[in-house]
Amino acid sequence: MSNSYTKTTRNSWGSRVANSFIGVLFGFLLIPLSIWGLWWNEGQPDLSVIAEASVAVDATQVSAENDGKFVAATGVLQSDATLGDEPWMQPGNYVSLYRRVEMYAWNETSRTEETEDAIGGGSTTTTTYTYNKEWTESPSNSSSFEIQTGHENPAKPYESLTSTVAKASVGKLAFDAQQISLPSGEKISPQPGQLPEGYVIKGDYIYNRDAAASTPEVGDIRISFDALKSGITVTVLAQQQGNSLIPVTVEEQKFFRVFVGSRVDALETLHNEYLVFVWMVRVFGVLGIFIGLQLIVGPIGRILGVIGIVGKAVDGIFGLINGLLALAIGTTVIIISQIFHNIWLLLITIAIIVGITVYYLRKRSAKIGPDSDSPVDTSPPTMT
Repeated sequence: MSNSYTKTTRNSWGSRVANSFIGVLFGFLLIPLSIWGLWWNEGQPDLSVIAEASVAVDATQVSAENDGKFVAATGVLQSDATLGDEPWMQPGNYVSLYRRVEMYAWNETSRTEETEDAIGGGSTTTTTYTYNKEWTESPSNSSSFEIQTGHENPAKPYESLTSTVAKASVGKLAFDAQQISLPSGEKISPQPGQLPEGYVIKGDYIYNRDAAASTPEVGDIRISFDALKSGITVTVLAQQQGNSLIPVTVEEQKFFRVFVGSRVDALETLHNEYLVFVWMVRVFGVLGIFIGLQLIVGPIGRILGVIGIVGKAVDGIFGLINGLLALAIGTTVIIISQIFHNIWLLLITIAIIVGITVYYLRKRSAKIGPDSDSPVDTSPPTMT
């Protein structure tokens, strides 16, 4: 069930022009920040490349030869301890346990549309607020809603919680499970003890009442669990110290992390994370440059917007130009940053530039030299 409310406001030509000049300031700030972000991003290391230097270790046996080395230890994840979350989950062979608590609550979304006047430069802004009920871990504070009456969210009675054993091991190599970075677990069925009165199990969830599973009401609660189980094959990137694994810093990057699967799987995970992060920053960087350019030229469209069709035409033209310009600037920054952040690529680029320059100077010198086909003026100088 959802409901919507619409709010309409009028914006004069003068206020729109004034606001556009304020936007210019943000534009001049946003563009250099976006360029800096693109430059910084290209210098970020691919951790999978650094991790290739790790020594592949079979964790079923401890070798003194690997003492002090950066290792990728592969074996079965184990822990002598058990984890539970009474009264919701009885103790089991888990290395980590995540309790997810969701509440059925109101959520507010808004959509704003601006319609410009055909003449005069003013506009009408229509904002539509839509209220939906949904299961969420982070219910909105309904006091911040535009329309609070009828959309009140109660306080959440329980919070989500992550529990981790103190010590775990991969094969015969132990590590601090509360300090290391662990992978996400998988959803498991709840195995509760004595549930509070009214709470029931329905599938993979514990509900605060029976009807909440099919016909939830605002304030209803459901609880589910994700667990990282003992007994799975994992790879740990760390430093071996005796029969323990500890954090290690390699090329200014810290490694102390557990990956599900083999060493190859670990390297692939790191590389995929790198690609996602780098491309995300690239997209947002170029978008930031585009928005900044749009803000800078904004006053032109707002001023000419006194004749609506003219303002729209100008906005459309600037939008196309700024889109192409942002793409060009962003791509140029990315390429130049890649060159400067890669010493070999930088040296090759310098060598190419030097080679082209020397070739050009020699060619130019040959054209004006004694062997050139161009006539040489040998007449004596004249006195004036």
